[in-house]
Amino acid sequence: MNNAKFKKILALGPNPAWQKTLFFEELRPGEVNRAYKIHSFASGKGINFCRAAGCWGDPQVELLQFAGGDTGKRLCACLEDEGIKNRTVRTEQVTRTCYTCLSANHAMTELIEPSAPINEDEIRQYHDILRQRVKNFDGIAFCGTLPTGSSIEIYRRAAEIVRGAKLPLLIDSWQNIAPVLEVGGDIIFKVNADEIKIVAGENDVVGAMRLLLDKYGLKAVAVTDGPGKAFLVCSGKLYVYELPVLDKIVSSLGCGDTNASIFFTEYIAGAPPEKAFAEGLAAASANCLTATCGDFNRKTAAKLYEKIKIHATVL
Repeated sequence: MNNAKFKKILALGPNPAWQKTLFFEELRPGEVNRAYKIHSFASGKGINFCRAAGCWGDPQVELLQFAGGDTGKRLCACLEDEGIKNRTVRTEQVTRTCYTCLSANHAMTELIEPSAPINEDEIRQYHDILRQRVKNFDGIAFCGTLPTGSSIEIYRRAAEIVRGAKLPLLIDSWQNIAPVLEVGGDIIFKVNADEIKIVAGENDVVGAMRLLLDKYGLKAVAVTDGPGKAFLVCSGKLYVYELPVLDKIVSSLGCGDTNASIFFTEYIAGAPPEKAFAEGLAAASANCLTATCGDFNRKTAAKLYEKIKIHATVL
């Protein structure tokens, strides 16, 4: 693909992590479990978003994050080694470490250290960077949760800056997200099936999508459900996606972030939303075949894209 077609994206990833993935033949709760392999790397939804864009061939995605302590230094050094462009607000608190335990039957257990609230001075620096640089980009993505105890105001104020710049915004976050959606603008809301039910207070996925689309005047709503069917509502249509069955899955960690990255990358580059989302789903499926979040083979994604079945109906 011609890299010249890609637009510049700023990914807000306020809650990064140093990721340690441990591999076990079998994981037995309540017993001593010895891993036969460990894989460590910089992660968090914003970082995974940027890494996936690089695999897609897009070098123009930049990260805005918080990071602190020795863990934050290690994380930033890893980003530099990978060539992931970033602006980092240094925090008093130490960046968290996340542990993922994978067994041979693909069962996944996650252990996540608590993160600490971001203080007001650090938040001010974060918004100042966004305000100063927002017009350098063609789209903005909000990636993931906020650090534990931090106010949703971090995202809400950021959304106001994005709306003022009249840029498209992808939101891949769900906790206490209503004040952010209320800001309005050119917003795509992308979450998983469990999350959208909670946000909408609705047990039916499609019903929840329609409710949020109408309530907040969203541009589109996209929903993933692991290997199950995915959904997209936009322009008066519902698109249902059936994904190919995968063999030899290594790890599903980071697949949602990969989907968000390629979906938004293709969308703001001019692809129709329904095609852009399918490209994101294919890349996410390819990510299941690697141990690193947001890492995949572009040719493998292209082959999986051809196997996705798409059904469209008028709402």
